[in-house]
Amino acid sequence: MTLSFLASLTAKRQETLKAFLVFLAREGRFPTGQELAGTMGINPDSVWYRLRALSREGLVSRKGGVYTLTEKGLATVQALGSSVWKDDEEVQKALRLLGYGGAAEDKR
Repeated sequence: MTLSFLASLTAKRQETLKAFLVFLAREGRFPTGQELAGTMGINPDSVWYRLRALSREGLVSRKGGVYTLTEKGLATVQALGSSVWKDDEEVQKALRLLGYGGAAEDKR
């Protein structure tokens, strides 16, 4: 994952990815757009707009109404989880669920 790609992610897209991980940590599964809207506390149309943008960037995909992380999305959240979000317990829990245990410790 290049630093330039991470830097190019808008704050809203980073917020959406983080909410995605928070939902995963709380529920133990990937969210639907409606569920993600509830987690974020914003309008579902806004969430779907952001999810479409993340999909165009190749970070998420939709299967049967549920959004999942692609390989590029997994690499992105791992990179963000070991840097920007390293102190967020829910993000770290989600990364462990995804098989990236100790993501924050890797950078210390």
